[in-house]
Amino acid sequence: MSALQRSANTFGPKMEAENEKDMAEKRGIVKDTLELRGRTRDTPIYAEYDRQYNNPLRNARKRTPFAPATQSRDVIIENTTPNKYVISFNHTNKLCARGDAKRRRGEKVLCPGHEGCSANVPPDHNMGDEESGGAACARKLLEGDNPVAVEFLTTDADGKAARGFGSVMDSTGSVKTENLLDGTHLTRSLCRALTGAKLSNEVFPVRTAARRQQLQKRFAEDLSNRVQAEIDACREQKEYEEAEVERTMAECIDCIMTCYTGDHSRCPGQSFVCQRASPYRFPYLPRIAKGSLTFTESDKATLKKIVTVRTSHKVLRSTRFATSTQKAESVNSAFKMTNPKGSATFSRNSRYRDHSAIHSVNNGPGESIARKMSAVGLRLPKSTAFMLKEMQKKHNYDKARRKTHAYRTRRAHLREKRYRLHSKVNGGTSASVYKTDQLLHDHGYACRLQGVARAASRDQQSEEESKPW
Repeated sequence: MSALQRSANTFGPKMEAENEKDMAEKRGIVKDTLELRGRTRDTPIYAEYDRQYNNPLRNARKRTPFAPATQSRDVIIENTTPNKYVISFNHTNKLCARGDAKRRRGEKVLCPGHEGCSANVPPDHNMGDEESGGAACARKLLEGDNPVAVEFLTTDADGKAARGFGSVMDSTGSVKTENLLDGTHLTRSLCRALTGAKLSNEVFPVRTAARRQQLQKRFAEDLSNRVQAEIDACREQKEYEEAEVERTMAECIDCIMTCYTGDHSRCPGQSFVCQRASPYRFPYLPRIAKGSLTFTESDKATLKKIVTVRTSHKVLRSTRFATSTQKAESVNSAFKMTNPKGSATFSRNSRYRDHSAIHSVNNGPGESIARKMSAVGLRLPKSTAFMLKEMQKKHNYDKARRKTHAYRTRRAHLREKRYRLHSKVNGGTSASVYKTDQLLHDHGYACRLQGVARAASRDQQSEEESKPW
């Protein structure tokens, strides 16, 4: 065992204890914030949830009948303070190197349960069960120091974490948790559905099927973001009256369809982002497709059927507070720095590494390092303490700058500029330079392989026909 591994084994439990203490302090800050706003300290709060796995869940066929992940991490982030602290964390781990070594020596041990076991679930545990992860996070919120109840939990639509979380919260009898959906994930889902929609060849003003497919992808991006922008603007103008928003968006869908054909006569009265003073710019579409699409009645019915799902009563109600899981996604990025996803798996110390990442997210890099050193009894030199203060100062400045309207507007303009440049260079299509087995095609190998396959198929077919039965 290396010295670095021994240090990690010694420091890990202290890191976990320090972070659990820090998350309890952050729950206390949430309660103080509620009190400053004139509410009681036990008022249920808004929160968001997300889960990350140590391995990509895609491309797992023929590898394992279970979910390909062996570790998962669940986080709960409060939406009461501007900083959005992580206030609950649950780590699930199937791996135990010590147990594997004992079983290779012939010892009969089961994981979890033996001395020094790093696993906390058995090998046959379903890692895709977000319901159990949500329930574990809820129990930690209620049973730890400074307990907090959650009335609204925002999640994506991938799992059933809200069901497990709500069952634990409902058991207290003090609050009933409602599940809200993340609008960003819904926009991506709408974009995927629009990309796969079956549209007529007359929709896009191009000739080849390849260019039609590329333009449909750009159209899906533009329309999905247009629908989200219409919903946000409608809510603001209608003062978040959901019944009025639902009725108005039903009329707005037809207006959006005519807007893409170049007819803006209905926009001033039914659209919220396309007006005479500031017409909609179609930021994701190339110039050849702006205001020049042609929809048949079948195309309009197909598109309306897809978009109506996003503007339905159930979905609009589940997104009525415009909450998201973007902070949870940023925490997942921090996890990737301490536990690289898909490239390295730490069976023993992964939980401690996750606690270190959460501590850094909640306090900032400079303050987090100083607190970690203090937790293990190390005294920092003055020069190091000064450097950490400067690091924290820069982090706070960058964090505040990214929240400004000017920064976000500049990013939107740069994104639109990149799309215009792509349309100018590639004519609105992506010139792919990667193709599977393209060298085989270049050298004629693929043709020979296809000829061998056809000959083998003919031989097999003649053999089958020659059999008497």
